Amino acid sequence: MEQKNRLFDFLYQSLKKQIVTGLLPYGSTLPSMSQLCEIYHVGMRTARDVLKTLAREGYIRTAQRRPTLVIYGQAQIPEAGASREPSIKTILSHRSSILSVYETMALLMPPLFSFSAMVCGEEKMQNCLWILAQEKKAHRNKWQTYSTFLHEILSASGSLLFRDLYISLELYAQIPFFWEHRDSLTEPADNIIKQNTFWHTGLLKPENGEEALRYFTAHYQFTKDMIQKYLDRLSPEYPQIQESDENLYSWDADLGRDHYYMQITRDIIDKIGIGIYKDKEFLPSEEALSRQYQVSIATVRRALSNLNRLGFCKTYNVKGTQVTLFNDRATYSCMKDKTYKNDTLLYLSSLQFMALAAPPAVTLTFDLITEENLRSLEERFREPYAIPLDLIMDCITARMPLYPFRIILKEVKKMLHWGYYFSFYPEGSQMSNIINQMGLQAFQYLRRKDRKAFAGQLSACYCHILVFVRDFMKGCGLPEADKIAAPDMSFISLYI
Repeated sequence: MEQKNRLFDFLYQSLKKQIVTGLLPYGSTLPSMSQLCEIYHVGMRTARDVLKTLAREGYIRTAQRRPTLVIYGQAQIPEAGASREPSIKTILSHRSSILSVYETMALLMPPLFSFSAMVCGEEKMQNCLWILAQEKKAHRNKWQTYSTFLHEILSASGSLLFRDLYISLELYAQIPFFWEHRDSLTEPADNIIKQNTFWHTGLLKPENGEEALRYFTAHYQFTKDMIQKYLDRLSPEYPQIQESDENLYSWDADLGRDHYYMQITRDIIDKIGIGIYKDKEFLPSEEALSRQYQVSIATVRRALSNLNRLGFCKTYNVKGTQVTLFNDRATYSCMKDKTYKNDTLLYLSSLQFMALAAPPAVTLTFDLITEENLRSLEERFREPYAIPLDLIMDCITARMPLYPFRIILKEVKKMLHWGYYFSFYPEGSQMSNIINQMGLQAFQYLRRKDRKAFAGQLSACYCHILVFVRDFMKGCGLPEADKIAAPDMSFISLYI
């Protein structure tokens, strides 16, 4: 029941936000039931219950054998000449929060789009271009057309995170508002968005990675500056509107996948990793774990079942659950399970994202890391089971000045917990030693104030883990892992 409620709430809130903010405007169609299940990783029943609720509340209209239509917003559309103050109030009261989203997009999206175009392959690119052509024929708003196209590019990369992240940023960027008032944003001569767009010039090809990166960087920087100038001009017209300190951005990287029992599973794995629960020791009782995590006994049992299947534990009648490491057969069997396939592919996608995101994260935080921070890191490196790469990224995340970027790093880190169990096996233990040495080398670059080498070494760490674990998973019977491409360091060096 806990799992069902989480999935329902996640899908309901996501669709409702998109409708209310205008990302899904009045008259637009929702994805089909099967598409919603695929996009949001929910079952057919959950999707059906969410649509029934949204229809009952007046947000959408459903009809048998017909697309689901958004009906919210018709009454909110002002007549010609009517005041725009309500929507402007929303924008100006959250000005800083919105600008931080655009700043985050300017840093993250150029490498993600460029990399996706490079690795998706010619066939997938042609399919994306076909979808773009169909969107244009449907006479949708240009921003919606281009947004759909970009979603397809990110999906074609094979990543389970890129598109979901972009959707979340779009949602909080208030794009419908700024698109509606685009003529007020810039001087006609400055509006490069109307000129030389990549879908006309054919930039998005594997051989044009550097050119595409340059375009997207310029495009997003221009957009950010344009939005900021517009808000600077708009604010004096409405001096009565007070700016809120609230940060609006949020993102659930799990997309409802991180159920309660999975959170417990990961936490126990962490505790095994740092030695709180040692090999051959028994875990606390089901009742004790239920009280500790504030969940039902059924949820605890599901978590323990996961630990059994992964090879971390073995549950005995009466005795309880014992930590039992180094069971290779469990790893091979779980790789063949659909649930674990998705989890492991999500883990690979997280490594891929961190390899691409580390350089822009360093760009923002490098000068904010103090001598005291460095001494603290050195002390923590000496702790048992310390992972230098994790500790360094925690330091970067804590000093990240952009709130959306910080949230994104925290969410992706949750996904990286899933891969910790690989280090418990002989091959993984050897890889962990290499990664720890690479992490310590990154710290030396940080200590020497070599920003470029530091950023490159962090990316190299995540690339190394990605290649190792991906090959390991393929050997365990998960050929789908090969779809998660490791970024080439020559590409990453372009924007360090």
